[in-house]
Amino acid sequence: MPVLSPPAKILVTGANGYVGCWAVRALLDKGYCVRAVVRTEDKARALSALIKAKHPSATVGQFDCAVIPDIIAPGCPLQADAIEAVLHDIQGIVHTATPVTFDLEDPEEYIRPAVEGTLGILRSAAKYPEIKRIVITSSIGAVAESIVEESRIYTDEDFNEVAVEAVKRLGKAASGMQKYNAIKVLAEKARQRTLTLAQPIPDDPPSPEGFVTPSAIMEWTQLFVSPPPSPHPAVPFNYIDIRDVVEMHVRALELPQAGGERFIATSHVCTWQDWYDAAADMNLLPGLRRLHPPRSAEQRGATELPPHPVFSNEKAIRKLDMVFKTVPETLRALVDDFGARGWLKHLE
Repeated sequence: MPVLSPPAKILVTGANGYVGCWAVRALLDKGYCVRAVVRTEDKARALSALIKAKHPSATVGQFDCAVIPDIIAPGCPLQADAIEAVLHDIQGIVHTATPVTFDLEDPEEYIRPAVEGTLGILRSAAKYPEIKRIVITSSIGAVAESIVEESRIYTDEDFNEVAVEAVKRLGKAASGMQKYNAIKVLAEKARQRTLTLAQPIPDDPPSPEGFVTPSAIMEWTQLFVSPPPSPHPAVPFNYIDIRDVVEMHVRALELPQAGGERFIATSHVCTWQDWYDAAADMNLLPGLRRLHPPRSAEQRGATELPPHPVFSNEKAIRKLDMVFKTVPETLRALVDDFGARGWLKHLE
């Protein structure tokens, strides 16, 4: 018997963000009721308009927005009251709200809100026995650095202590990525739950210039911009389709065996050249082949990758019964989506 099932009401924090917005839409598609938490009235209006356009059958009882200016502000009684005010009819929580910036001066300015703010949500939720499950989104940076000296497999039992030690040792002089990753590690250790990264877009920006999330900007730049950027080195990365990320959130809400567990959302390791090869193999757009010539079969087999982390999805497959999408599936979805918006005419 599932822990939660439709039409249970789920609170989603950071609901206007990339993962949060996708989570709202996926939950509505599956028949859940959703309360979306955002920071401003403008964001509430924009998200409500998007949901009305994408989910016209959603009623007032199935979707509503709540505005909390800073849900991760620590030690603030008014914020605690605001959080508890939106929990009275909630059965599950998906918490995606977090400071997202690499332009950090003093890491302590972000570590304390990320840790204490999230703990504040957990403390408030503990007062409501109707809340059966809380799913908290972290970052793959909480598991390991993206640049490593030797390739190895990382699991849900690993934490990025390299970043934590760098911040302790260097303080403000640590890199922005080290500070961000350290924040994720410390926040996650305070709560001991997690998930990860992303692809297609959940909202309706007027053009690619309106992208604000790093993954969407990277995809547009590396795949579709003409002329293309300088040749990208064969830097491997662990790829995941955003639709699989949100499906893991939903299954983590529903499945009894997911309780108290940490999961890594990842499909497989690839490079951007793998995407270019897939586009050519699928004959998606003539212009893509001109922009990014594919490798021959011999070249593909001879490519050597530099040291890189490999993140294990074994537990997600075993406990959540996940079947992860591959690059061709995501690439097809991107081309279909961006093409329908009229953004790929220069590649036809």
